[in-house]
Amino acid sequence: MNKTDNKTDVVYVLGKGSAWNNNELRFSIRSLVKNLEGIRRIYIVGEKPKWIKNVIHIPCPDHFSNGQNNDGNIIKKVLRACQVQGLSKDFLFINDDHFILKPINILDIPPYQKGDLKTFPQEYFEANYWRGRLWRTMNILKKKGYPTFHYDCHTPILFNKKKFPEVISLFDYEKNTGYTMKSLYGNVVYGAGIHLGKNKKTIFRNYVYDDLVKILKNHSFASVNDTGLNVDFKIWLHINFPNQSVYESEPFSSTFTEIINWLNSGRDYHKGCELYLKYGKNINIKRFIVTRTQRSAQKKLETHLIKLIHTQ
Repeated sequence: MNKTDNKTDVVYVLGKGSAWNNNELRFSIRSLVKNLEGIRRIYIVGEKPKWIKNVIHIPCPDHFSNGQNNDGNIIKKVLRACQVQGLSKDFLFINDDHFILKPINILDIPPYQKGDLKTFPQEYFEANYWRGRLWRTMNILKKKGYPTFHYDCHTPILFNKKKFPEVISLFDYEKNTGYTMKSLYGNVVYGAGIHLGKNKKTIFRNYVYDDLVKILKNHSFASVNDTGLNVDFKIWLHINFPNQSVYESEPFSSTFTEIINWLNSGRDYHKGCELYLKYGKNINIKRFIVTRTQRSAQKKLETHLIKLIHTQ
């Protein structure tokens, strides 16, 4: 692909569930605006958050509703995007919980994989339901004579809108629990690809803010799951991507922003009391913090302000 060609589109797919009211998507897009060169348009396939603007939205409900073939729902949404005439020939598929941490041209994002699935121990595939689907993917690839690299490594990947439907048509992804999409496409189109190495960090557990700063400092990409999406990771996102993007029709929650700023700037007790009196709803907590000394109420105040963040 030539960088002098037209700019490249980005495709997100969304279902109905979000651990953080679709704010994962908000900060993912902010990371693109800050660090990704060569974006033409952003497509959202599936649900549409109320705050988003300046994107092309394609409604597409989930076809598989029993939770057993979530990858099948994603495949159908990407196939739907490929039907759009205006979609760029090559496009970047990215999840809402992926973040780009260093400047890169969209066409320079490699097809990352993290090893040959045939070398993974059987216990790896027995750890959870999704890995069982990955095991099925490895077996069907092997049966059809393709490589078996692990492309489902929580990183963005470039798809070709003509090749993607052709590749998917080779596999009966609607049957049983389906297959994992990126490993199907990656092994057929990219073969061995590029080993992921230390280019990306997945946040799958609770880290405190200072540890997140150290962990993510030298990585180009990051992703997070619901467990890793704690208050400290939200603070990290807010500090690294603080600016409202052109894709947001309204500012991010003032409650969240003001409390995050308070947590990160000394936690002045009297200012914290003002914030809880302004945004909190528990009358007993309000009475407690204004009638007790700072020493006895500081910890309780911090705890309840942090709880407010989780509602935003």
